[in-house]
Amino acid sequence: MKTIYNIPTYDEALALVNKVDSPFYESKSIVGGYAVSTFNYRLASWVDFNDTGAKEMRGITYVFNSDGSLFKRYLLLEKFFNLNQVPDTMYSEVKDFKIKSIYNKEDGSVASFIKLPDGSVFGKSKMSVITDQAEGIMRVYKSNESVKRFVDWTFENDITAIFEYVAPSNKIVLRYAKEDLILLRLRDNVTGELLDLNDYLDVIGDVRVVASELGYTLDELIEMASYTEDKEGWIIEFTNGVLMKIKTDWYFKRHGILTEDIYRENVIINYILNDEIDDVIAQIPEDEVEAHARIEKIISIVKRALSKKVGEIRKSYEFYLTVGSRKDYAINYRGKEENFAWVMKMANVDEMALLSREEILEIYEDYERYENMIKTSEPFEMAKVWLSRYTNKLLIARDWLSKIDPTLFFIDVEEDVED
Repeated sequence: MKTIYNIPTYDEALALVNKVDSPFYESKSIVGGYAVSTFNYRLASWVDFNDTGAKEMRGITYVFNSDGSLFKRYLLLEKFFNLNQVPDTMYSEVKDFKIKSIYNKEDGSVASFIKLPDGSVFGKSKMSVITDQAEGIMRVYKSNESVKRFVDWTFENDITAIFEYVAPSNKIVLRYAKEDLILLRLRDNVTGELLDLNDYLDVIGDVRVVASELGYTLDELIEMASYTEDKEGWIIEFTNGVLMKIKTDWYFKRHGILTEDIYRENVIINYILNDEIDDVIAQIPEDEVEAHARIEKIISIVKRALSKKVGEIRKSYEFYLTVGSRKDYAINYRGKEENFAWVMKMANVDEMALLSREEILEIYEDYERYENMIKTSEPFEMAKVWLSRYTNKLLIARDWLSKIDPTLFFIDVEEDVED
């Protein structure tokens, strides 16, 4: 039985973004003269992905013609979860599922390609074609004839090739000796169906392919995860279409993600702000219902606090626009407006938008630094900085949480030296 994928239209993706307290957002850019929109999420709870089309909101990209009409939609892998992270991937739910495939979990950055209406090809990381990773992806495409030939073939056949970009300069935990693209999966770009790599080996040719480890049972993989080293883990596809991750204990420890941190609220909030909380939840045993519920409660508190702060920053910026000039605002509101520094950062972005690429490079030396300035000037990113200041120490974080939700319980733990 084929899995039915709910792939959103552009308008449906926008509707998910515009929901109250939505974790989803749209990133717009002009690439080669054409409008490109990519959707992703931040600080999303598993329940956010229950909405129709929501699981595709992790890098799905829409390319538009010059007249504004849609040219093409490009998929990535839909959102999937760790073992024991969400109700649908609890061991008790999946233990009797039949395994269809098992692939090595590579430790780099997800990569794909888009084609513009004029035929030009751009490599992209999950969210952008203007990143160090995207530049590396294009270097491989241009220098590796096998990769270029295969990617061009996927465009001709309306298939999305999903790769992992690995490089010595793109180290997460594992080290890779050279810059390369590792083919992870193929998706039908119309239906979203995951295609069997084995059916396309003749056209894949010499492209590096993720290692298949089919032959293990789920229980064997869980056992292997407890002692296997120098490996992130595995991605499992069941015959009913469910995808699931299992990560090794070694990887969690090397990444600094430990279950003993679940009662250190400052650490938990930091994991949430850095989108690493999924891996913490996955390490909590299924039968520790109270611990799962507690983490979800803290996630909810953090999301609400960030949403409120984002609204305040935007409101302050709207007021700034009515003042007249940046100088007048600085003279009259420095030291008086709580969000003054954030407003000034947003004003700087507006001024930089009027400059040419050459003028920007004179100021920032490289475009990556400019892109980072743009990102850190988004209200959401500024709200994260604001919240981290109030929660970076254990006792301070507990005080902040208890004021918001007096029902939260705390367990005595040894404070770290920096706390």
